[in-house]
Amino acid sequence: MTDLLVVATTVELDSRDLIRALERALGPGVCVAGAAGLLGAGGAEDGTVRDHARARGAIVVVVAPAGPDLANHALLTVEAARATGLAVAAVVVAGHGAEAQRAQIAERGVVDVVGLPDPQTPSAAVAGWPLGEWLAAEPVSATGGVALAPYTPWESRPVPDPRSAGREIIGPVLLEIIATEGPVLASRAYRLYNKASGGKALTTIARAPLSGSAYRLRQAGAIQLDSAPAATGEEDELLWPADTAPVRVRELGPRTLDEVPQAELIALMRRLLAAGRTQAELPRATLDTYGLTRMTAKAEAALEQAAALAGTPA
Repeated sequence: MTDLLVVATTVELDSRDLIRALERALGPGVCVAGAAGLLGAGGAEDGTVRDHARARGAIVVVVAPAGPDLANHALLTVEAARATGLAVAAVVVAGHGAEAQRAQIAERGVVDVVGLPDPQTPSAAVAGWPLGEWLAAEPVSATGGVALAPYTPWESRPVPDPRSAGREIIGPVLLEIIATEGPVLASRAYRLYNKASGGKALTTIARAPLSGSAYRLRQAGAIQLDSAPAATGEEDELLWPADTAPVRVRELGPRTLDEVPQAELIALMRRLLAAGRTQAELPRATLDTYGLTRMTAKAEAALEQAAALAGTPA
């Protein structure tokens, strides 16, 4: 599930009507939440709103009142989000006026700057906003480098043995894994389930009911499933929630390099090229970006193959 966080820059700005309008427009596949500021307390748990947003990989929409402090309030929130790798999709200007400051915000690379003339009746305005583009927003480094979205790992818990559990038990758990980690390679998703059940190696017998459940989830319209190579180039299947993008450039997280979909690796390399790296530098630059140091022969071959594909037009 995609998370959209609507951040008001002042506590006086009530975003509840806007949140409800966005929920209606986006449907059940997107969780829309609101907050008054990114650096305030994140609720009952420790940490700030920004900490929890980052842990969930949320996309941020900033809402600021039109007025003399519009650009200052909005850009401070945008920079606070980008400083920790959060994607900022848009700034919503509540009220009339402040055209010059809207242009100033747009010049700072915000994906979209839209107006909300009457914050108490947002539905008409929301209908004209490019919400699909907002949900595809990616992090932008505050320093102009390559920023990665956080990787949210599935929190393991005991589950029944896939060899004996029925589809009505396997399906919801597998969907939860995919909703949390997707786009995810099927081999990783199945290993996560199998390990949570107490299994060790993912045998053919254990994999079969998991694969069957994935195909049933696709038939039900809950997920997308397609053949896709891993970073190593070996063929696997890619699983991701329905109505979401099949490629997200994220931190490595708990994954090993061979658990990264090749398409994600290529997308990262294209960002590195755009940031000024040469194609010859891509394998090492990719390891550095992921926080890895050891270049094994297997990793080198996989990264060189991805680099060759990254250098061709998308």
